[in-house]
Amino acid sequence: GGIGAVLDIYSRNIAPFNFVSTMAYRNKFYELFFFSGSVFRLLGKLISNRKIRIVHIHGAKDGSIVRKSIMCFIAKKLFGKKVVFHSHAGAFDEFYMKRGRWYKAMCRFLINNSEAVILLSDRWNDFFKKNFRVKRLIVVPNPVEQRVPMVVKQPLQKEVVFLFLGKIVDHKGIFDLTRLVVEEKQALRGRARFLVGGNHQVECLQAQIRDGGIEDLMQYIGWVKDEDKERFFHQCDYFVLPTYHEAMPMTILESLSFGKPVITTPVGSIPEVIVDGRNGYLFQPGDMEHLKKII
Repeated sequence: GGIGAVLDIYSRNIAPFNFVSTMAYRNKFYELFFFSGSVFRLLGKLISNRKIRIVHIHGAKDGSIVRKSIMCFIAKKLFGKKVVFHSHAGAFDEFYMKRGRWYKAMCRFLINNSEAVILLSDRWNDFFKKNFRVKRLIVVPNPVEQRVPMVVKQPLQKEVVFLFLGKIVDHKGIFDLTRLVVEEKQALRGRARFLVGGNHQVECLQAQIRDGGIEDLMQYIGWVKDEDKERFFHQCDYFVLPTYHEAMPMTILESLSFGKPVITTPVGSIPEVIVDGRNGYLFQPGDMEHLKKII
């Protein structure tokens, strides 16, 4: 996902790259087992490498906050290291206000014990200052690497290709897009094609494609990265992300780095990089009638 994409860029540009992953997307039992191993890996690094002075924690929300609070406790309280918390969550503020006191307590522990909090945009500054004892706020936009232009041979009369990359879950809007393609399949057939890459609710997506009779319009391309991701970005005409909440999606920044216009929603920090009618098109989350007109 987005955090992984950021860390991939860090790993190629920072040496040595001391990194401990805390999450593996499988079943709950495996995720718990994997995180237990992550705790021991962090302990091993802090014990064996006395040069480490700062622990830079990347997190989102929900279960990520639980895991990162434990890592913060180990680094800060057991080893006396300085902690920097890097928030990547979309709608972190809304999620925080809706959750119970234990979740809020973990958020406060993690953020209040950080020497600095890194945000992807200044739109969350007031929220963090109001709800936490933040020592220092720093805005660091997500990085994106420059792309080498690639000539892609396209037929003279071709379908318009739309690309979606991300988690296949409701809040990304992918099922809204699938339903729209099903409803408009007669009008879109021979004129448009949709490529969908991602993980999580893959079987649900494939069932919608199959049951909706749009196998010729929408194709699931799996979880793509590296050269495959670059190839699909070069092939597409538009990147589409009908999401309901975000921080700053890496896929949007990557799309722009490939020179591809973006069709998305004005949530999170997206309006800071996408100007409607200039480098993309914006529509309100769930407004499929507007998205239909854009397509």
